[in-house]
Amino acid sequence: MSIQAGARSLRAGAGRFWGSHRSLFWMLHSTWALASGTVVLLLARERYHLVPWVVLFLTLTWASTLFFGRAAALEPEGAPGLVREVTSYVTRVLYQETLFFLLPFYAYSTVLRSPNVVFLVLLGGLAVFSCVDLLFDRWLRTRPLFALTFFAMVAFAAINLLIPLLARVEPRVAAPAAALLSVGGAAILAVRTMRKVRRARFLLAAAALGMLGVVLGFPQIIPPVPLRLERVSFASVIDRNDLVLRHPLAAHTSSKKLDGALFVLFEVFSPTAVPATVQLEWQRDGALLRLSRDVTITANANGFRVWDGWHPPSGSVPPGHYRVVLETSDRRVFGVGRMTVEE
Repeated sequence: MSIQAGARSLRAGAGRFWGSHRSLFWMLHSTWALASGTVVLLLARERYHLVPWVVLFLTLTWASTLFFGRAAALEPEGAPGLVREVTSYVTRVLYQETLFFLLPFYAYSTVLRSPNVVFLVLLGGLAVFSCVDLLFDRWLRTRPLFALTFFAMVAFAAINLLIPLLARVEPRVAAPAAALLSVGGAAILAVRTMRKVRRARFLLAAAALGMLGVVLGFPQIIPPVPLRLERVSFASVIDRNDLVLRHPLAAHTSSKKLDGALFVLFEVFSPTAVPATVQLEWQRDGALLRLSRDVTITANANGFRVWDGWHPPSGSVPPGHYRVVLETSDRRVFGVGRMTVEE
């Protein structure tokens, strides 16, 4: 037997073996991907200096799809060829690691029982779904709108976190900029990888309008990364010069301990000097008490502090369940303080 014939026989045998065990391999790999993603999620905590590397991974994802996606799309239907298999694998791994890395940063800025939980749940769902190799691979190959939307969503999450860290702009400015950049990247992929250019343009326009509509019309669902609440405290007196609370109060306190006023101090963490325009909303038993004026603050390397006080017209703080919400000027919640005043 010649060397060429032996090589052909070996390739044919390897192809048959791969075809017989492909599904089992990818099911086992899905379990491994979920486990490794969990490790990445745990290791990513507090490592803001690694965020630029996430954008690099996303750029590699974009490049692999750009240069190999067209060739993979032209392969005949049926069992994936070598180019499509390798490209899909690299793309899925990069998506998985990127999403699991981003999750803790968005979790830090998310407040339970607030609208921005929606985005965190969506990001977590995308991370878990990216680990289901067989289904995720098929959807990436056969559903262009899903593939473009998935890329745009992941790109938006990564760039939305990176822009405030590098450009030091407010989250309300970073979000529209991230949406435009992610849609622009998806546009090039659509033209490059889709056979029908006209359809690609239509899908792209729909995706762009949808994403910009959500970012501009419903900014409340997007956590204001990288800002996050460190702690919140209540007191009956505050030193306005150095922002030190006098006579701090417990979560449940008697109205006798209040001297006709209630003050709250929020301490916010920021990894770098990120500006923010914030306001505080006071509620008692679910009813609005007051809404503070907008305050523009530029965080230092450790973050910033913001305070506010409520002076009841009656002269004494009535009993009730008090809730103070810290939010950006576009109503993105990233801190809530709660306190109960008893008789």
